[in-house]
Amino acid sequence: MTVFAPTDNAFNNLKAGALNDLSQQEQVQLLQYHILAKFYTMSSLLLVSNPVPTQASGPDGVWGLNFTGQSNQVNVSTGLVVVQINNALRQDFPLAVYPVDKVLLPEALFGVKPPSASPPAPSSKSNATEAAAGPTTDNNSAGGRNVALGLVVGLGLVCIGILS
Repeated sequence: MTVFAPTDNAFNNLKAGALNDLSQQEQVQLLQYHILAKFYTMSSLLLVSNPVPTQASGPDGVWGLNFTGQSNQVNVSTGLVVVQINNALRQDFPLAVYPVDKVLLPEALFGVKPPSASPPAPSSKSNATEAAAGPTTDNNSAGGRNVALGLVVGLGLVCIGILS
């Protein structure tokens, strides 16, 4: 198995609230997108046939990563993000773990969304009714940290399970 582990800075550099907008299923897919089912060394990543399917691939299609580079430099691309892989945290069969300075964002989750069919018809509610509904809350900051922490902890548990 090969795991791409985003650093703390990778999560800190995400757009505020980016992870909050994901459903629980999408959060799992994002985590799975950072995992390849096969063990790859740095040099073997340069020889793969792109795109390489991730664990997020399924009946809806391949969620793949593309690898390019030469000699000791390997770049991984999602179509939205390109990041260089500089070293391995672990590269002993059956597990390779590579730190990455960006969260690998799949186009299926973070790409351009198709425009909606048409805007909803105006509501017949009066402004007084809407004002009585109360203010809305925005949980971008703390929720984003919780989701990021959950992704990191989940990835860690996967790695620990494989190592033991």
